[in-house]
Amino acid sequence: MKIHRIAIAALAFTLPLASAFAQKTVTGKHGSTATGSVSQKGATATATGTTTGAKGKTVSETASATRTRTGTSDTASITGPKGGTTTASGTTTNNGSTTTASGTITGSKGKSKSGSTTVPK
Repeated sequence: MKIHRIAIAALAFTLPLASAFAQKTVTGKHGSTATGSVSQKGATATATGTTTGAKGKTVSETASATRTRTGTSDTASITGPKGGTTTASGTTTNNGSTTTASGTITGSKGKSKSGSTTVPK
């Protein structure tokens, strides 16, 4: 699970920093590696990465965020070392007087959770 948290954290920190294109590979002291890239085209920023632990287990991840006229649209997925994929998607919408955020996360076994909230401006 530690490798999943590292992969998620890497995406969370690199996605907002997308400019044109950036790629980085880091090697840990025990032989683990993490490779990630970030790109931006128009209103969409995309981050992808692969993390391989010292014992050879690999986690792959991808995330994108798109700025829309009234908010944002975000998606992310992570594929674990056993092949299971967890996906998440969300949107924020600002209509002038309120902002609404909603999202859904689906686990590797197909179970989903959704939520939504609206706050006044």
